[in-house]
Amino acid sequence: MKLQFQLSGIFQRLLLSGTEVIPISLDDLIREVQAIATQNHRRTPGLIRQSFGLNFIPEPVLINLCKQSQGIVQESQLYQILPLKLLQPVKSRLNTHQVTTNIYSYQFISREANFQLTPDNPQMPIFTGNVSEYPGIYNLTIERPDYPGLDYDFAQTIWNKSRDYWRNLPDIEKIKYALQSRDLNNFWINYQQVQIWISIQELSLDLRAAITFLRVDGDDPAILSEPSKLLIQEYQSRYRLQPINLPAELRPNSTLPPKSGYQICRRQNRHILRKIINDARQFLLISSYIIEDEELTELICKKSSELPQGIWILTDLRNEVLDRLDQQILNSQNLSLSEQYQKTDERKKACLKMLLNANIPIRSGDFHLKTYISEEYAYLGSCNLTRGSLDFNLEAGTVFNNNLQHQPLINLFRYFWQKYSRDEVIAESNIDGFRLRSLFRVSQEKYANSAYTNFLTSLQYEKDLIANLQNFQGQVKIYSRSFQPSLEIATYLKLLDTRIFIASGILMNNQNFNIQRIDYLHAKVTILGNEIAYIGGIDFNFSDSRLHDLMYKTTNAREINQIASLLSSLH
Repeated sequence: MKLQFQLSGIFQRLLLSGTEVIPISLDDLIREVQAIATQNHRRTPGLIRQSFGLNFIPEPVLINLCKQSQGIVQESQLYQILPLKLLQPVKSRLNTHQVTTNIYSYQFISREANFQLTPDNPQMPIFTGNVSEYPGIYNLTIERPDYPGLDYDFAQTIWNKSRDYWRNLPDIEKIKYALQSRDLNNFWINYQQVQIWISIQELSLDLRAAITFLRVDGDDPAILSEPSKLLIQEYQSRYRLQPINLPAELRPNSTLPPKSGYQICRRQNRHILRKIINDARQFLLISSYIIEDEELTELICKKSSELPQGIWILTDLRNEVLDRLDQQILNSQNLSLSEQYQKTDERKKACLKMLLNANIPIRSGDFHLKTYISEEYAYLGSCNLTRGSLDFNLEAGTVFNNNLQHQPLINLFRYFWQKYSRDEVIAESNIDGFRLRSLFRVSQEKYANSAYTNFLTSLQYEKDLIANLQNFQGQVKIYSRSFQPSLEIATYLKLLDTRIFIASGILMNNQNFNIQRIDYLHAKVTILGNEIAYIGGIDFNFSDSRLHDLMYKTTNAREINQIASLLSSLH
């Protein structure tokens, strides 16, 4: 067991005695800058301004300061090579004992703790000027009931109370928390203001066996111990619901002329999804990895009372996703990290509460799928119900109207709803406003690629790419938030004219590929010449095939040209 909690207090920076800096005049400072520039071969005024962060000083002013520091009148006297403006070599005049770096000690002080910190501690605020203290929050993790600098009685109390809470928690509750965690080895529970982290290895063998059986949807518990069987039976009777199935007859509006189109744009995605929601007359099927846009959520809730076949929502409410930030909108507000988490957390909870209050069925699972379907339209793409996706990001999707792909996408949503939903989302008067209740997964036929040849899961997308790249000759264009190809795919791409576009904020240094960056790129598109195009919700990153998502594949030359044309307009 380990505990994570926060302490509120003061970060302090204390100047150690005997380390005060001897005052240095401006002339001495400028001369020392020139001396360092001499040592590092940066001997022009322009290079000095660039290398020492002095761009705020106009070059003529810097030149006058250099003349003043050396006691010369003519500018030409500054230079060793006048045409190149190469400054004369300068040596330092300061003695070593004069250049004494300030040495500080750092600490965090609260009612419960007094921690001595190192300067590179990532929780340390940035001290500027003569500021010596900042109020703040220190995040602490302890793995035993004592910690250096933490008040002993406080540590004992918080440890013992958390331990007792965990020990007294019914085994069925422990199973519930373990199954809600995507981490197969660890999970956590909230107790007051503390996160209690538990390793699966700390559990009894019977508990571990029951969790494993429920996690993999085992069919025959006969091989398990009697205590494990009883735990499974109790858990299933208490927490699992029989599935609520979608209406049997969900069909496109047959009076519409068949057509399809592509939407690759930024700042128009809100309008596109608003129209899909507004124009629905019978039903809405929505899958969004994250839901935190209040405006469209309110519109969805309003529509729920108007649609005879209802609204059905798939999302991902695992802790890892709930903790994720909508960076684009939050960064634009200049908020601190804690304020960012608070804002995005408030929006997610507010949206979820609105949907639950409107009695809209919601299921949670490992869903990365972004699709918005009614009898009028069927959208598959990269756009989430977040302000970043709707108002900032470059997103890409395809929209079907009563064509050959409309009904299959409805069928696939039904398949995901029945096969891959892990939990029903239920309103509850707790701190989050909801709880997850596990579902029985009904037996279904496996995803049949032969039935839906144009829609590919992550594994199918990867296999299809490999099969087509083997014999392909031409240019490959990849648009993705990130780029992490498998070794086999990377080998094929290196042999081709491959051009890769990723989001500006993604750190990547891969010299084997021509990688360019596009601000706020969130689209997922891959084009193989004029032969094949893929568009949908799967990044060019095949490391996590557990996420449920789809890509639309087309070999139609007109559609490929349309996608390529829309993408080319971005550059």
